[in-house]
Amino acid sequence: MKLLVRNTFPCTPERFWEMYWSDSFDAMLSEGSDVDRELISERDEGGVNIRRVRFTPQKELPTAAATVLGASKLIYEQEMRYHADKGLMEWRVVPTILPGKLDAHGQFTVVPVAAGCEQIVEGTISVNVRFVGGTIEKAVVAEVEKSYVKTAATIEEWLRVHGT
Repeated sequence: MKLLVRNTFPCTPERFWEMYWSDSFDAMLSEGSDVDRELISERDEGGVNIRRVRFTPQKELPTAAATVLGASKLIYEQEMRYHADKGLMEWRVVPTILPGKLDAHGQFTVVPVAAGCEQIVEGTISVNVRFVGGTIEKAVVAEVEKSYVKTAATIEEWLRVHGT
């Protein structure tokens, strides 16, 4: 299933990335979140910043989903490869459940537009589980889209407080 999220912000792409990697934005993002984030590793390879982050939701999955998945929470890790020279971040989910049955990857770009910049998140999420894979894909895409709505509000607030 395809994922596409677009948001426009009143700042340059350079300011967006400066904000995105700042500790103050990370703190603001964590403040209102119902997902705990933990930095697992970070390194630089030839000018590409590579981060691995573990995401742990505070809420438990509904019983039916937990039974199918064999876990009470949808904990996952995400590897992000940020190419500063291109304004591009490639992302890939490394599942802690459904090994070999879940594939989620894509890219995140920030491009200049007349109103400032546009954040574009594109990806593919596929779940290879008989009978319920499509349902799980739809639920995951809906949750990701909902999280970007919350993140966009946090970005707007951060830019209001810290300047565009």
